[in-house]
Formats: sequence, structure tokens, C-alpha cells
Amino acid sequence: MFVNIFNIFLDYVCDMVYNLLMRKLSLNKKQQIAEQHITGPMMVLAGPGSGKTAVITARAAFLVASGVPAHNILVITYSKAAASEMENRFRNMYDDTVPQVTFGTFHSVFFRMLRRKHSYNLDQIFGEGERRTLIRGFLTEMEYDQDDEFLSSVMGEMSLVRNELHDIMHYHSTTIGEEHFRELLTRYERYKHEKNKIDFDDMLCHSYKMFQTELEELDHWRKMFTYIMIDEFQDINSVQFEMVKLLAAPLNNLFIVGDDDQSIYRFRGARPEFLLNFPNDYPSAKQVTLDTNYRSTDTIIQHANNLITTNVRRYDKQIHGLGQKGVKPVVLVATDQNHEAIQIAEKIRHLLKKGANPDEIAVAFRLNMQARAFMDAFLNMNIPFKTRDEIPTLYDHWIAEDLFAFLRVARRLSLRQKFGYDSDATRIINKPFRFISKAFLAGLKKDDADLFRVYGNSGSLHTATKSNIEELHRDLLSVAKRDTADAIRYIRKKLNYNGHIMDTCEYRKLRPAGLYEIADELTEAAKQFSNPLDFIAHAKEAAEAVKQTEQTGPCCTLTTMHSAKGLEFERVFIAGVVEELVPSVRSKTAAEIEEERRLFYVGITRAKLELYISTIKSRYDKPSEPSRFLDEMFCQ
Repeated sequence: MFVNIFNIFLDYVCDMVYNLLMRKLSLNKKQQIAEQHITGPMMVLAGPGSGKTAVITARAAFLVASGVPAHNILVITYSKAAASEMENRFRNMYDDTVPQVTFGTFHSVFFRMLRRKHSYNLDQIFGEGERRTLIRGFLTEMEYDQDDEFLSSVMGEMSLVRNELHDIMHYHSTTIGEEHFRELLTRYERYKHEKNKIDFDDMLCHSYKMFQTELEELDHWRKMFTYIMIDEFQDINSVQFEMVKLLAAPLNNLFIVGDDDQSIYRFRGARPEFLLNFPNDYPSAKQVTLDTNYRSTDTIIQHANNLITTNVRRYDKQIHGLGQKGVKPVVLVATDQNHEAIQIAEKIRHLLKKGANPDEIAVAFRLNMQARAFMDAFLNMNIPFKTRDEIPTLYDHWIAEDLFAFLRVARRLSLRQKFGYDSDATRIINKPFRFISKAFLAGLKKDDADLFRVYGNSGSLHTATKSNIEELHRDLLSVAKRDTADAIRYIRKKLNYNGHIMDTCEYRKLRPAGLYEIADELTEAAKQFSNPLDFIAHAKEAAEAVKQTEQTGPCCTLTTMHSAKGLEFERVFIAGVVEELVPSVRSKTAAEIEEERRLFYVGITRAKLELYISTIKSRYDKPSEPSRFLDEMFCQ
């Protein structure tokens, strides 16, 4: 009888403590179902703006109030910022002593586990900058010329292979030759082993290997973390999923929160299949859908629903709002990219004059390169802005540097100045390859000679090479007579710079379309300047201005739709909503088109009050069609 009285008293105390905590929160019925789940697996489908962070922190408090030791609760999310926000929200629920629940990212949590067994210290972590320098050196030794974009692609593929648990012997590289890719990975792993270093991928891959081979370690952590919650489960990759399965077993008190409609990181190994297959992996899992969007107006939500329900492979859910109808999304039509940027900038300037908060305005787009036109327009109109995740300026790309060099050399020739050994001349002379040797160029430097005056008397040059030099001279003089955009078109076609791009892509195993787009965007930017030197000066000023846009005051945000995930703004402009951009021309299969639709859905659902969708009639002087997604979005 005493035991029964004690249990009743304990339940009363737990309920009282929990009710005091919940006064600080206001959860709807479905959120409460999720929050009050205790044992066994549970899947929470959390639509945009549905309060998933509040649910996760509330459930942690509920578990503690129900008698679960706080140190047995593990909450994992994808970024340090998200983990800190959750931990702060959890702490704010308590007035005095805060239960010691563990909040962290996958990397921080599993690095902690590795350190217990292998005594790693922070000095052994291979920093991103150091890693980048090392891999760049390896690629140079393997005779790969590289820019930052190429280097990032190779490093991203190296991470993807490891996190997806691919067998390197049967993996087909998409960035460099397969043998070279295997050699690069081998050399990189050997270097880390010799220096006793680990990188961020190792924190996961080594942990997974430890769980497979060190059963005592696995058992220790299973006993430590008997309740596991994972946020953004749609972004999980193979190695993360396998580790979670091992860690959660056999109790399987696994509480996952995610949205298959917001799975947009396939290029990192994340796929919606892990979330979609969760009921098969855990047949006893409970399920609840958080379908109230507290962020957006009903009109924005309805248009988002129209779009995403076109996808076939998804959980069926209809998100609804709070009864605030709002204004219908506005479709803007521009002639081209430059006009689009000016039109949107003028609309934003009008909103700012009427008192809109710059911090609550964002322009989102599919590709980084689209930022160029908006940076130019915002700088010209003195609209304060910041870029999300350090979007690189188009004018810093190696193709831009090549084209600028051609334009400067042509200008000097038109003024009868010397074509000698300088950075511009040596940069362009063999683009495309004209069989002019490094030894001959070194002779120019030694004698301070002019190429176009000495080549005819040089016995070291083949007749065909001399013919190439004559043709280059004529073409550069022709370039100097043209306005900027036409000059760049001439360089690309008549001087066959496009051929150089193709040669580069074949050598590096890159997609030529991606680099042609860079050249196309530069040609588009040049249309605003008749004088090439004015264009080059503008490019330099714009690049410097962007580097100094660390605004201290309120400012608008320029972001890709990928980087916009997790953010929200009162007013959102989505630019370039045309075929071949949204969806991307690279997406061919049904699964790839569905991911593109999810990406557009993420962009739409960032908006709280107003949404503007912009299309263009032509892109790079070719007609463009509005995205098919617009018909789906406005189908009702």
C-alpha cells in the first residue's frame, strides 16, 4: 500500500512540474501527441512553420518530468546554430536547475564518442582550410589545373563517397578520372594516418566502424542514450542512418522529426527514402503529422500545397494555416536577367520607402550565378544587402579573369602597345592551345620583346604556330573595335574560347554546360557597358563591394533556395522561375524532377506575408518558358 501511495505522489509531483513547464508553451493537439510519446519509435512529419523545435524541446521536458534521467536523452540536429537554439529554448523552460539533456550535431555527438575510446583531441581535427590546401596540392601534382569551384566539387565527391559507404573500387567519379579519384582518396587517407589527423567525415565513418567492431563501446553508449531524438531526418545520409539504428537498438526509443517534402540535399547523400521507409524499418512506430503552418498566410500555404501534391513519392498531408487569408502571390515578368534584377530591386526600394524592414525581405534563386544581376542592381540603387553562405561573385571566376585579360590585351594592341610577357598575355596565349611553348614565352620575357614583332623571325616556331599567332593578332584587333558584349561573343566564338572551355571540361571530366553558363552570364552582364574597360572597372568595384557587405544594420538577403531552408521572411522574391532553371536542366529523371519541385516548395514556404514569383522572357538571348511548376502552383 505504501508503494502505491508513493507512486501516486510521484505521479502528482511529475504532473505538477510538467504543467508548470507547459505554461510557458502553447501546443496544439497534434503537437501534444508528439510531445507526450515516451517509449518506442515515433515519426513526426513536420510541415513548414509547424513548430517542430517547440515540440522537440517540449518532449525533452516531458521525458524528464516523466522520470527519464536527463543524461539519458540525446537530441541531434544538423547545425550548431539549430542545436544552440534548441538548447536555449529548453533552458528557458526552467527557472532554476536545468536538466542536463545532450543537444548536438551529428559530428559533435559522435566525435565525443570517438574521444572516449581513442583519446582524440581538438588539435587532431583536420581543419577545412588545411584540408583544402592539401587536396589542391595533390591535384596539382596530378597535373589538374583547378579553381575553387572545381576543388569544391572534388572535395564534395570525396565526402559523398565516404558518407554513402560506397566501395571506392566500384565507384565512378563524376569530377576526375576514376583511377585518379582512387589515387587521390588513397593519398589523402595515407596522409591523415601518417599525421594522426581526422576530418569531419571521419567523425562519422570512424564512429560507425567503432560501433561495428567495438561492441563494448556500442553497449556503453546504448546505455547512456536510451532516448534519441533526431531533427531534420529527411536530411540524413547512409552512414548517419546506420549509426542511429545501431545506437537506438534494442530499445528503439527513436523519435524522428522531418518533412519528406523538404528533402533537397541529394547531392550530399540525403534522400527522402530514409524517412519514407521508416515505417518499414520500424513497423511499431507511431506517427503524427504537424499540419498547422504558423508562419505563412493561407493563400501562400494553398499555392504551396497545390505544387507539392504533384509529387508522387511522398506522405499525403494537407498543410493549413491559422485563417489569415493574405494576398495572392504576384507573378512578375521581365525581359531578361538584368531587367528582372532591376524590376525586383525597384519593387524592394518601393517597399522600403513604405516602411518595410530590410531584414524581412529575401531574394531567392536556383543558382549562385544568378546573384550577379541582383548584386549589381542593389549596389546601383544603394539597397543594403547580405549574401547567404558567402555566395562567390561571378567576377572572381577564372572564366571572368580570362575574358578580362582578352579585353585588356585587345585594348593595348589598339593603342599600339606591346604584346609582351605579362600576366594577361601569358594567361590567354594558349587559350585555346596555339602550340606556343613556355620556352618561347620565356624568351620574350628575357628579351622584353613583342610577340607580334618577333614571331616571324623565330626559327623555334612551327609554320602552323606562326599562322596561329597571325590570326590571333587580327582577331584581337577586331575585338578592340567592338562593344563589350559583342567583343566577348567574338572571343568565345571566333577566337574559340568556347573550345578552350570544352577542352577544360574533357580534361577535368566536367559538364561543359555549367561553364558555358558562367560565360553566358558574363556576356549578359557586359550588355550594360559599351566600353570594355568600364565593364572591367565595374566588375572590380562590385567584387570589392560585395566583400565589404558585412552589414551591421538591417539588410535584405540574397540566397539560393538551398541555403534559404530553415529561414523565414515577411516578403520573398523567387527569381528566374523558368524552364531549365526551375527545374534545373540537369534534372532528367522523375526522382530528380520531384526534388526540384521540393526545392521550389522550400522557396515558397519561406514567405510569411507576401510572395513574388519572377519569370523572364529570354535568357542569354534565347527565348525562355515559364516553369511548369507555375501551372501546378496556380492550378486552383
